[in-house]
Amino acid sequence: MNKNPLILCLTNTVAANFTANCLLAIGAKPAMVEEPSEAAELAALADAILFNLGTVSARQAEAMRAAVKVANEHGIPWVLDPVGVQYLAYRRNLAQELIGLKPTLIRGNRAEVDSLGPTGIVTLATGATDAIKQSNNSNTQTITGGVPMLQVVTATGCAQGGICAAFLGRGQSPQDAAVSASKLMKRAGEIAWERAKAPGSFQVALVDALWELSHD
Repeated sequence: MNKNPLILCLTNTVAANFTANCLLAIGAKPAMVEEPSEAAELAALADAILFNLGTVSARQAEAMRAAVKVANEHGIPWVLDPVGVQYLAYRRNLAQELIGLKPTLIRGNRAEVDSLGPTGIVTLATGATDAIKQSNNSNTQTITGGVPMLQVVTATGCAQGGICAAFLGRGQSPQDAAVSASKLMKRAGEIAWERAKAPGSFQVALVDALWELSHD
């Protein structure tokens, strides 16, 4: 099992820095690119890939298509985080296109996942209680815990998408990766809340907690 997987992140500009720091904290190696030719080239080297639609543009969508093609050709797992698809048509259509290419795992909040209604794919729908559906949609596993501050700090959910990719890159199954990412973020949030009660300090404490939980 690769404990330091290379995670290619085609993610949104708001979340990129925080996602990279969270991945580094758990021992993964993040790589952020936007250029389509570089995305395809790096995809072949990655252990897993994150696609986050939070600030998607036509050029980034082109890079995503190029990376997905390589990922599917090489059997590289990839995560789709369909940020805001319940509100905006462009990203909703792109998400449906990418779902047709069979992501390994979909991670989003409850409204995002429900608006897409994917079948045949493991989903992690996050909130006060996280819900993980198996690919056959016959069983749902719920995970409780965490703290409300996780919903106040920007990009905690987006970073969790990267963490899902990291667990996939370490060889976990989609179901196990979703469970691991859910439990890790909730526990890290609880530890961070013990130390920091305001958003700015909480964000720093969350990265510290991810580091500690991954290096104990």
